[in-house]
Amino acid sequence: MTLYLTQEEVRSLLDMKGAIDAVESSFREMGLGNIEMPPRVYLHFEKYNGVMIAMPAYIKTLDAAGLKVVTVHPENPTKHKLPAVIARIILNDPSKGEPLAIMDGTYITAMRTGAAGAVGIKYLAKRDAKTAGIIGLGVQGRSQLLGLKEVRDVELVKVYDINPAAKKAFVDSMSREVGFDIRPVDSVQEAAEGSDIIITCTPSTKPFLTGEMIMEGAHISAIGADTSAKRELDTSVLKKADKIVVDFRDQAFVVGDFAEPLREGAIRREDVYAELGEIVIGKKTGRTSEDEITLFKATGLAIQDVGTAFRVYKLAKERGIGREI
Repeated sequence: MTLYLTQEEVRSLLDMKGAIDAVESSFREMGLGNIEMPPRVYLHFEKYNGVMIAMPAYIKTLDAAGLKVVTVHPENPTKHKLPAVIARIILNDPSKGEPLAIMDGTYITAMRTGAAGAVGIKYLAKRDAKTAGIIGLGVQGRSQLLGLKEVRDVELVKVYDINPAAKKAFVDSMSREVGFDIRPVDSVQEAAEGSDIIITCTPSTKPFLTGEMIMEGAHISAIGADTSAKRELDTSVLKKADKIVVDFRDQAFVVGDFAEPLREGAIRREDVYAELGEIVIGKKTGRTSEDEITLFKATGLAIQDVGTAFRVYKLAKERGIGREI
C-alpha cells in the first residue's frame, strides 16, 4: 500500500522550522558524500513558456529515495488561475523499490526553497544583519521571508515587485505573519542599496541586480533563476562577490545567472568557492569578515525535496494522516 497526501495534509505537517531542519540535514549529507543525485532533467515547452523537470535523489543515511516531477509555468496565475509551480513527489522504499508515498510537492517546493535560502543566510550573512531587501513577492518571496525570520532577527525588510498589487498584498499579509517592519519600495535599487541581505526570487529573463547596488558586507540569495532562460544577476554581481557559493556545481552553470557569464568568459568554474554542503560540514569556512560580500546561488536540489518529503511521510505515519491507496 502507498500513502497518499494532499497539499492540505502536507501543509498540516510541515512548517518552516521543520523544512529548514530537513534541508540543512540534506546539505550536510551531501557534504559528507552520503547522497546519490544526478543533475535534474528538463523538458522545455517553449511555446507555452514552461518546463517540466525530473529530480531524483537517494539520501543513504536516511534510506530515503524518491523523485519529484515539477512543472514551472510563470504565466499560469494570470492565464489559467493555476500556481506557477506544480509538483508531485514519489517516495520509494530503496530495499524493495515499492512506492511508500505519493504527495503534493508544490507546497514542499515552496517551503524547501525558502529553507535553502535560510540555510545560506545562516552560514553566509552577517550575524547582526538588520536590513533585508526582497525582489519578487510571489509565493517564493513569502517563503524566503519566512525562512529569513528563522535565522536572522532583522529590523527592516524592503520589498519590491514590478506588480504594485503584489507589493500591497505582500506587505498586508506578511507584516502580520512575521512581525518585521516591511516597507514597499519603488525599485530594485531601493530594495538592494543599504541591505545586509538581498534576496532575488523572480522569473526574470534579464538581469536586474548590479554590482553597484551592493554594499560591503552584503549577502545575496539568488533564488529565482532555475533554468538557462532565466537570469537575475548582472555579471558585475559575480565579479564583486568575494565568495560565490552554490548548492550543486553540476547544476549551477546550467542556469542563466552563471551560464551566460561563463560563455562571455567573465567567470570560470573555479570561481565557485564552495558548495553549501561543504560549508555546513565545516570543510570550507562561511563568512570570515564583516566586509565580505557573499553570494549563494540556489538552483534547487532533489535531496531537498526527498529529505523534506521523508520528514512529512514519517510525521504522517505517526499521526495517522493521509490515506492508503
